[in-house]
Amino acid sequence: MAVTKRTLGTNYVTGTGILLCGLFVPLLSVQGTDPSALVIGGLGLLAAGILATAGYWLDRIGMHGDQIWRVAIHAGLGIGVVTLGSLLVFGLTQVTDPGASESTLLVSSIALGGTGGTVAGTIREFDRSTTTLTQSTEVLSRVLRHNLRNDMTVILGQLDQLDGDSRGTLEPTRTIRTAIDDIAALSEKARLVELAVMREERQCHPVDAVSCVDAGIEKTRAADSDISVETTMPETAWVRADWMLETAIEIVLRTVRAHGDATTISIYLEKSDAGRVSIRIVDVNGSLKPAEIETLESGVETPLQHSEGLDLWIVRWIVSGYGGSISVENGDTCAVTLRLHRSMPLRRGK
Repeated sequence: MAVTKRTLGTNYVTGTGILLCGLFVPLLSVQGTDPSALVIGGLGLLAAGILATAGYWLDRIGMHGDQIWRVAIHAGLGIGVVTLGSLLVFGLTQVTDPGASESTLLVSSIALGGTGGTVAGTIREFDRSTTTLTQSTEVLSRVLRHNLRNDMTVILGQLDQLDGDSRGTLEPTRTIRTAIDDIAALSEKARLVELAVMREERQCHPVDAVSCVDAGIEKTRAADSDISVETTMPETAWVRADWMLETAIEIVLRTVRAHGDATTISIYLEKSDAGRVSIRIVDVNGSLKPAEIETLESGVETPLQHSEGLDLWIVRWIVSGYGGSISVENGDTCAVTLRLHRSMPLRRGK
């Protein structure tokens, strides 16, 4: 059997727990029914049991070898710090011959120190993994979008020359151009995903949802002049959000419009007594693809669905960042509802 950091770390933590469990047997037997000793020993035995079963739960939480090794180091540090602290206390209190009570307290402290170190190390490794994943996602997204944008610009330039040389008679160039436009649109969606998920540069504050709806409508009309939008809204409706609420509304309008036959879309903005504001976007003749709704409701993307429903994914991430929710109706009418928390309006000068 090969000796790896994974096996060394797991065996160290597990072996320490088993050894401590063995020490509790004579200590608790000597103490008998002393309530305080039973409480202290019980806590220590529980902590030792957690260490003894580390071989099971460390494997289940999906850590790799280096991470388990660092968790074991934290466990050793926890044991070392608590042991030194306990010995220092015994020295200051001049305990030269520890009795059963002192021994139970010492072993329990060691077990609790080891468990505390293990838990702290596990949390730190999860935090380290999350930070690394976040950084790699940001780098991958930016590099991918940058390279795609540059390559698409070069290809489109060459296609312009082909169109000029062939006087627009080459059908393949138009097909290639359509595919490239789709890739460029996907690159833009990747940027929106990054903005929706990585919220370090965004901060929630009171936003007028009515103004966001109006802005989203104007942007949609600029891209689709045939669309007609009817709204039923109060004068103002302040919610807890940020500038990306406009983007979410624009995406929903574009998604509903793409799957419907009608040129008129209705938007209803209502305030509820439960401290919520709902924005309901309806297309009476529309119907979303089942894959889009399944992905949105399950929260899991399957290999067969790929980018189906990516637009609604982006909206979900944006709205969930505000503590809100999104729901979809796909029966006789197609309706997407965004529910947000109400907020107090901003005061001028503050």
